[in-house]
Amino acid sequence: MEHTLSKLYADSRESEMVLVGIGEEFQYNWDMLQQNERWNEIADELDEREEYQWVIPFLYKTALMQIPDKRLEQAYKTLQEIIEGQNYFILSAAIDDYIYRYSFQKDRIVTPCGGFSRMQCDCNCSGELYDIDEKLSSDVEAYFDKKKPLDAIQEPKCRKCGESLKFNQIGAKKYAQEGYLPQWEKYTKWIQGTVNKKLCVIELGAGMQIPTLIRWPFEKIIYYNHKSFLYRIHSSFYQLGEKMGGRGLGIKENSISFLANGFVKYDCM
Repeated sequence: MEHTLSKLYADSRESEMVLVGIGEEFQYNWDMLQQNERWNEIADELDEREEYQWVIPFLYKTALMQIPDKRLEQAYKTLQEIIEGQNYFILSAAIDDYIYRYSFQKDRIVTPCGGFSRMQCDCNCSGELYDIDEKLSSDVEAYFDKKKPLDAIQEPKCRKCGESLKFNQIGAKKYAQEGYLPQWEKYTKWIQGTVNKKLCVIELGAGMQIPTLIRWPFEKIIYYNHKSFLYRIHSSFYQLGEKMGGRGLGIKENSISFLANGFVKYDCM
């Protein structure tokens, strides 16, 4: 029996609501930066300049713009086709902000792990978020393009306590949850509206790094909603929970490849 991407598409179109969970597997391939000559030059210089380790996340943000991940781009385009026009919500653990490059409705996306769009005090002294400094971004890009030396980049500091300013991401010393909580409230309200509705749940690359964010809550939704069905797609952790009542399909494949290439290999309960 073959279960193809077209079946997932059809189930999505026939459902009243569509829930998408994007996990750690479904994000920018940072490893491919090692194949970029300029990136390797930068890495060598930073190895000798320990005082500039703070600039690495800013260089990652620049790399995201200058070194595209073609497979991830195609996967997002396919996801866009699958849920376009539907009543959907996307819960994403990815921090690469790739999802915001497409026409998904921003008020239907929540990214609890943060991203590269806002900054915060590393110790979250005030609970405030800040816009990215344009001069800093310009200087980092100029360094990446060999137009400015590393010394030209100044580390951003919190004006209130003097701590470093970091991207509003889960890796900060004290993560500022204020960045995602407004959208989280919309998400939880939307989830409440799925009760007794025909719901298609698409889980893309959610492994065991943060199972309490996507995997386990999604299984709970399937358990209680007998009109729901889960597509769990992951290269390793595709197995389904025991109490899902047969309302799920585990697909053993890299989640990006599955959407980009239409590859299907399944394990059905």
